[in-house]
Amino acid sequence: MKLNPMLPDVGISRKENSERTRESLVDAGIELFTTHGFAAVSTVQICERLGVTRGALYHHFNNKTDLMEACFSRVDHRLVARLAALEATGPTDQLRATCREFVDQLGDPVVRQILFVEAPAALGWARWRELDGGRSLELVRNQLAAVADAGLLGTHDPRVLAHLLLGALNELAMFVAASSSTDRATVLARQELELLLNDLLSSTGTASDDGD
Repeated sequence: MKLNPMLPDVGISRKENSERTRESLVDAGIELFTTHGFAAVSTVQICERLGVTRGALYHHFNNKTDLMEACFSRVDHRLVARLAALEATGPTDQLRATCREFVDQLGDPVVRQILFVEAPAALGWARWRELDGGRSLELVRNQLAAVADAGLLGTHDPRVLAHLLLGALNELAMFVAASSSTDRATVLARQELELLLNDLLSSTGTASDDGD
């Protein structure tokens, strides 16, 4: 049985109850948008999922699209934080680990559907990028800069290359998300990613200098 997040809990403030309700709505949105798709889910379904009124939903979100933005931000923040927290033995190993983990995370239907299927369709590319806030680009740019500082990036400009690499990763995610076989597509994505990274990091003949 699901608890109604609108029922006040003894010992916590009205603000805390409101924050819990909002988080529960985002949880429900992520679950339903992942399973059924943004277009197929109504605000009524979301409210029924939690046992709350539509007024509760509209207290926190202007509409279903506004809720999708919150769902995207939640999943995107978590993915970028996970990638940023990876440990590695050197700059090229760090970059490889980040790219590999990104592809591995596409096996999670929430990451795959929310970030690369439902949100782009519901929000449009401009808003999709705006909500990311440059976090993904900054992560990739900083890691490429570290590779360049170590003398392992040849003549590439890490500021420009970050856009190119991130674009390739996002398109790779779209390829996996659109495939009829996620497992098969992920295998192919991993293979091509390794070839791309090998070519990129072997330009100075030092692709394995830090333990790759």
